[in-house]
Amino acid sequence: MKLSRLTSNLLLACGIITLFSWTTRAYTWYANDLQADPYLALLHFPIIGIFLLIGAYLTYLGVSGRRALRQGRG
Repeated sequence: MKLSRLTSNLLLACGIITLFSWTTRAYTWYANDLQADPYLALLHFPIIGIFLLIGAYLTYLGVSGRRALRQGRG
């Protein structure tokens, strides 16, 4: 997949922002929801996991795109 420098940077930024925001959401899930209402917490757990995976994948795409550009393959 050919990515431009701008696209790679945008993917990397979106991935980092997604990871940061959903990691803080996971902390509040643990600190508040899990201790208050376990049924609601179990509903939120898959959502948090899916978005953390999406953030990790976006970050991976951004890093691999930047690496390919640096090595001259992009």
